[in-house]
Amino acid sequence: MPSHTLIQDGRARDASRFATSVDVSDISGNEPIEVLHIPNDADLDALAPTLGRIETILIDFPAYTDGRGFSLARQLRRRYNYEGLLIADGPLIPDQHAFALQCGFDAVRLDDETLKRHTIEDWHSALDDFDMTYQRGYAVKAGPATSVFDARMTTLDSRKAGDPFFGHSAELTLRKAITKFKGDIVLATSMGVDSAVLLHMVSRIDPSLPVIFLDTGKHFRETLAYRDELVSRFGLTNFQNITPDQAAILAEDPDGTLNQSEPDSCCDLRKVRPLDGVINGYGARITGRKRYQTPERAEMSILEETSPQAKVNPLAYWTAKDVTAYMRQHDLPPHPLLAIGYLSIGCQPCTTRVSAGEDPRAGRWRNSDKTECGIHMVDGKWVSVETKATFEAF
Repeated sequence: MPSHTLIQDGRARDASRFATSVDVSDISGNEPIEVLHIPNDADLDALAPTLGRIETILIDFPAYTDGRGFSLARQLRRRYNYEGLLIADGPLIPDQHAFALQCGFDAVRLDDETLKRHTIEDWHSALDDFDMTYQRGYAVKAGPATSVFDARMTTLDSRKAGDPFFGHSAELTLRKAITKFKGDIVLATSMGVDSAVLLHMVSRIDPSLPVIFLDTGKHFRETLAYRDELVSRFGLTNFQNITPDQAAILAEDPDGTLNQSEPDSCCDLRKVRPLDGVINGYGARITGRKRYQTPERAEMSILEETSPQAKVNPLAYWTAKDVTAYMRQHDLPPHPLLAIGYLSIGCQPCTTRVSAGEDPRAGRWRNSDKTECGIHMVDGKWVSVETKATFEAF
């Protein structure tokens, strides 16, 4: 029996668990079915009563030119509401990867002969380069979805005129941004609950990219340990630990209690000023901002070419679920404080746990009107932003 490889969620996986399957003609009884293999002309009406007990369905593709399997997958998802794992099984080509995802497939299973013709890298590149969806659904997971009807009224060219990275996956966005702003782009990280995502992506694309972490002197020790773990695991070779000016600390906060009496002044001393000179020295900055976080970000572009500093927002179209899925997919360690109720993590004296039903940032500067530390950049300057930024790292 030939060996197979599964391409799922951007990774090549062992497909041996699907080596043994049940054929449609062998379905009997009411027992759960782990893997069912069906031809691309299967009678779905006859199969419908059984779908609830089938964990995985492999749909046969005799040849890449035979597209009946795509229609079958779409019907299983839309008409029959099948929620199990759906795998395209056969000699598809990389150009069909995005369309397979649109039709409802979770993965593609390829034999060794097919992989000799098109490598895993070919499949990944094809998905990254496919930057327009013609049906509702994602060609690039966690990217914008545009229907063919919308596309006729609002062309891809017009979208890209305002945002040249429109439709790109987060990984492709990073690759293109690093090339576009070569040597003049930086990633600032807070080592918050979702920081591992961008750090992991950067490590796979360019581990020598400058990464800035602001050590305020007030962080949880768990955050500092998390920083050390991620830097070591990802092999980041240009990680820079920035600290506040010690002379200024001694002059303005000698006993370390400024946060209690003047929290804005403490943030200015320990965050705004230390970062100001470092970050503003780059022509572009990579952020973890997302459209869903605030009303002001709802129309945010992936690439914002503002002056004097451009912003690159690879995760603009991501949701909280996308972040979680990526971390699980790549087995990334979570922030150690997340499990005990810290959903937005800043300096220790100004961060508390969040109760069920509270906004994730409710634990930041609790019982005060303060919602931001002042390091959000607007029109090229570090200014305070009044709107509460859900899930924002700082």
